[in-house]
Amino acid sequence: MKKITKLLLPLLILSSLSANDKLYSFIGMQSSLTSFDTESVNTFGLKYGKQTKNIRTSISYNYGKKSHNKYQNLLLQIDTGIFKKSFKDISLKPYIGGTFGVMQEDTNIRDRGYVFGPNIGFTYIVNDALDFNVGYKYLRTSKLMNIDKINDLTLSMHYFY
Repeated sequence: MKKITKLLLPLLILSSLSANDKLYSFIGMQSSLTSFDTESVNTFGLKYGKQTKNIRTSISYNYGKKSHNKYQNLLLQIDTGIFKKSFKDISLKPYIGGTFGVMQEDTNIRDRGYVFGPNIGFTYIVNDALDFNVGYKYLRTSKLMNIDKINDLTLSMHYFY
């Protein structure tokens, strides 16, 4: 519970910092191809977030399984649009940001640790209520015995309400 609280606190703080901007809430689902040091696994997840004109924050839970190995993570992602003038009149919007969170690997033993790193991607805005996102995260780990880095390619869908 302490780890979840530590992850949710920055989301709430960042959401309140831009009180003058209109705040949009969204939920989503995602599928990722996640490569660890020794293997790759497909992961699936759920996402909740808040977005203003300038900043998007989200928290996601992801789960993947390959043979007897199980992987779970809880991630906080913060990003902002880049090249806004160049992409002003089209539905494709690039972004850059950062990700941090906790991860658990269940093999013969249970291993828990922290993950952190940059993320970059493109969002395609379908309409005011729906967008699709393709993103890449490069994450380093701390306190995990068997995993040092993670490469994650994600496709997600967000519904704004």
